Amino acid sequence: MIVNVVYGFLGAGKTTFIRYIMENPPEGEKVVILVNEFGEIGVDGLILSSIGGQTAEVVELPSGCICCTMAGDFRRQMLEIHERLSPDRIIVEPTGVATISQIMQILEGEDLRELFSDLRLIHLLDASEFMSFIKSHRSFIENQIRRSNSVLLNKIDRVKPVMLNLLIESIKEINPDVMVYPTSFGRLNNSALEAILGISSRGNDGLQIQSEDEIDHDHGLADQFESYGKRLLSSFSRKRLESFFEKMTSGKYGRVVRAKGIFETPEEWIKLELASGEVRVDVVPACKFGVISIIGQEIAKEALDASLAGCLMR
Repeated sequence: MIVNVVYGFLGAGKTTFIRYIMENPPEGEKVVILVNEFGEIGVDGLILSSIGGQTAEVVELPSGCICCTMAGDFRRQMLEIHERLSPDRIIVEPTGVATISQIMQILEGEDLRELFSDLRLIHLLDASEFMSFIKSHRSFIENQIRRSNSVLLNKIDRVKPVMLNLLIESIKEINPDVMVYPTSFGRLNNSALEAILGISSRGNDGLQIQSEDEIDHDHGLADQFESYGKRLLSSFSRKRLESFFEKMTSGKYGRVVRAKGIFETPEEWIKLELASGEVRVDVVPACKFGVISIIGQEIAKEALDASLAGCLMR
C-alpha cells in the first residue's frame, strides 16, 4: 500500500489537487481518500464524495487536527481502512494547520509502519501568499518544506514570472533536495503527477524515517485558530451569499483566513470559497444538505449567524 499525504496551509489548493487526482486516477488501483478538517463541519469530504463515484472512496475525519487532538482517531481510522477496504493507495488530506512531522510520527508508529511500502509527502504552497506567510510563521513553514518530497507551488497565475523564480529559489534554499512544481489549480502533466504520487517508482524512495531530533513536537497552528460551521437545510440567494463572502475580507467577522461552503439556491447547487483574499463560485452536483465552514481568529459568530440568515430565500 502507498500513502500520499497532501498537506499545506488553509486555502493552498489541497482539495483542488486531490480532485485532479480523482479525475486522473492511478490505473488499476483501489484508492481511498482520508479527509481531516479543522472545523466542526466538513466541506472538503462532501465535495470529494460528490465527484468520487467509482474513482475513490472518501472517508471523513472532521472536528479537529490529526496531528494532535485527533491523533488516536487518525491511527484507528488508518488501521480500519486497511483492514476493511484493503486499498492500494491512501491519500491523506490533513487540516491546513497540521504539522507534517507529527503526522509522520504517527504513520511511523509500529502499528502503521508495516502497512505501507511507500510514503510520499506532497506539500502545496500558495504562491501569492508565500512571502507574507513565511514572515508570520517562518518556523512552521520551513519545517513543512524540509519534510516534503514534492512542493506544488500553486496559484502561479497570481504572481509575476520574476516573483515565481524568487519563490522557487526560496523553497530550494530551505530544502535543496525537494522537487518544485509550479502549478495553477493543482494541474500537472501525467509524468509529473506519476512522479509525485510514486507511480513511476514503486520502491521506497519516498520514505523518510525521522530521528527523534528531527521531530517537531509542537502541534502546528491549531491553537491559533478557531472555526465556525453549520449544516444547512434551506435555500439561499446566490447574490446575497456572494456579497456575504466578499464582506468576510473586511474584518467585520474577525480575521477570516478561509471560508467555504456548499449551498442550495433556487437555480442550482453552488460552492463558494474564500482563499487568498478572493471569492470563487462554482456549480456543483446536488447534495443531501448544505454546509458552511469558516476558519480564522477572533471569529464573530453571532454576526456570522445574522448575516447567513440574511442570505436565505424569502
